[in-house]
Amino acid sequence: MSLWRRKTCAREEDDAVALVRVYCGLASADPADRPASAGSTLTSAVVDDAGRLLHVCEIGDDPAGYAQLVALLVERSGGPSGAAIAADSDDHTVTSLLSAAGRPLAIADDDSVDDFAERFADDDSLEEMHSPPAERRAVGLARALQAGALSAVTLPAPRDLAGYKQVLAAHAALASGRHSAAVALREVLRELYPAALRAYPDPAEPVSLAVLDALPEPGMLSGTVAQGREVSVAVDAVAAHLAADGVADADQINEAVTALRVAISETPRRAAVNRALTAAVAETVRQAVASVRACDAGCDALVGALSARATTPA
Repeated sequence: MSLWRRKTCAREEDDAVALVRVYCGLASADPADRPASAGSTLTSAVVDDAGRLLHVCEIGDDPAGYAQLVALLVERSGGPSGAAIAADSDDHTVTSLLSAAGRPLAIADDDSVDDFAERFADDDSLEEMHSPPAERRAVGLARALQAGALSAVTLPAPRDLAGYKQVLAAHAALASGRHSAAVALREVLRELYPAALRAYPDPAEPVSLAVLDALPEPGMLSGTVAQGREVSVAVDAVAAHLAADGVADADQINEAVTALRVAISETPRRAAVNRALTAAVAETVRQAVASVRACDAGCDALVGALSARATTPA
């Protein structure tokens, strides 16, 4: 099975639990456990109202990591304010940005964090029990919030970031808009280009967006045997163009295009989408893709401004 078919295989299930109250834990790795070459990172863990672990990942302790965390929480909770967050320190860049953004935050001391990691561990999960210490601490913090052992409140904004509250609010709005645009794209594809959902579990990923923008209508990749050579040449040209634009490496793009071609061949063409509607379908898909990309561009601009601030002495 292609990587593009396996990747984020639980995406459909994730959509079913997106609009729930979620709780997030942030824990830093012990310097002794982190390679000297590694930058400062945080482990984030998200659980739902029942304490079930939904997501674990590492983020950088910088504005880009903050943006990644905000996008994750918007996706899981359906909105920028639908998540409470607990951290093991208020010295992190990410927690400072969370405070400046006015997000509910709880800070726990080291002894409490270790206690939560033990008390709220899932003894029935071998994977969780054998996870790294930072991951267990992050999960413990998230479940401590869910169980009521911790309470998240709005903390005062750090003085040096008080002037960036509007920037953070704008970023939150764009993150929510991006999530809505991604949902709209999925629904457009479901009705007009179902093969794309077969090929890409998450059509809002950068490579998927680029391929769909270049090939927004299934007829562009489907053809008879007699036309096979012409189609192959066109696909090679599209892949080369995307690689030249720096979207991804050539192998990754070729794999994405191949996954789309296979999905088109396995998906019956809907009678309603006839040749008369081909141009409208292509334009609609392109505009839906552009909507997601516009939000991404706005978020990148704001994160760039925050990054410049983070590297400038106060």
